[in-house]
Amino acid sequence: MQFKVRRILEKKIENEIQKIGFSPSYLDFGVLKHKFLNIKIFNLKPEAATIIKETALASNCDAAIHRGVLDHSIEASDLILSGSAAQLENVAEKLKKQQFSMPKISDEILRELEIFKHGGDLKDTKPDMPKIMGVLNITQDSFSDGGMFLDPKKAIEHAAEIIEDGAEIIDIGAESTRPGAENIEASVEIERISPVIKEIRANSAFDNIKISIDTRNADTAKVMADLGADIINDVSGLTHDLNMKNTIRETGLNAVIMHSRGNPKNMDELALYKNLVDEVYFELQDRVQSAIDSDINPDKIIIDPGFGFAKNNEQNFEILRHIEEFRSLGFPILAGLSRKRFIKSVLNDGLKASDNNTLDDLTAHLSFYFALNGIKIIRVHNVLKTRQALDLARHFI
Repeated sequence: MQFKVRRILEKKIENEIQKIGFSPSYLDFGVLKHKFLNIKIFNLKPEAATIIKETALASNCDAAIHRGVLDHSIEASDLILSGSAAQLENVAEKLKKQQFSMPKISDEILRELEIFKHGGDLKDTKPDMPKIMGVLNITQDSFSDGGMFLDPKKAIEHAAEIIEDGAEIIDIGAESTRPGAENIEASVEIERISPVIKEIRANSAFDNIKISIDTRNADTAKVMADLGADIINDVSGLTHDLNMKNTIRETGLNAVIMHSRGNPKNMDELALYKNLVDEVYFELQDRVQSAIDSDINPDKIIIDPGFGFAKNNEQNFEILRHIEEFRSLGFPILAGLSRKRFIKSVLNDGLKASDNNTLDDLTAHLSFYFALNGIKIIRVHNVLKTRQALDLARHFI
């Protein structure tokens, strides 16, 4: 008798289990037994690492630790815990009864499991396609379209084009945050953006469109909230203006919290990391927690790993390769790399790095990649090309 064997992708396991006639009443738990993940726990004392490893082994899981844990030749070790979701849940329950802060570690493992069960973040369990955020720069010196839409009439016309091409969100900014850019006062931002947002909100054709304001200034955010904005996209991660967290809380606006270091003038000097992904992950987590500690509603938070902000070309590509891991923070992810410098670095010598059409093609390819990795919002300049890429990607999700 000839047997046929093939691999089943983990993301397809629920459907495949159903197809073979598995008991519907046991399906949820059965799926967990066939979904596997790895959880990294940082900076454990040897005795704590030993407890977790022994508990894991007793639960048919595995745990990788530093070789110096056994003879206490090191002061601390990271640990990678691996197993099915059901097995790791069992480990977490056992750790609750242990010492050395094991109950706290148990809580963190259970939190990661909850996020994992819901497909990457707690706020949207549906495998929907990413929303497209179209860029509307009302600036003099943005790197690709500075000065093009300073005239309110031209800005409004471009907003209409963005929407017609398929954007569900318009991100309006009046301050360039490219490397080396000068700060713009809130009063200038308000003067530039106000006529545009007023016109958009007065037009019934834009009723279903969300408006995001790309600003680091709390005064700008407050005025824009009054004029009908829905989201504040703060590239400083709510750190530039000390009043921004209060404004977000008081207005109830959604907030994009982005990872960055320093400011546009010095951020390139701060692209120094020992472990890039870990440092960006936890620095972003700290900013999110600071927002929550300031009573900002967690359901209003969106995260952005900050492509191009305090990251060089190779670092940007490393974040890109690990983008799905940021879903375990438990918040929807916005990815904004449209026309960024590091994309230009892949161009052949025969292509012009300033050719926006070429850069938009590359951005569309990456948008396809983002869709397959569960990113919720993609911020782009060329909405039409990204829309076409996502129309194709929906057949693979």
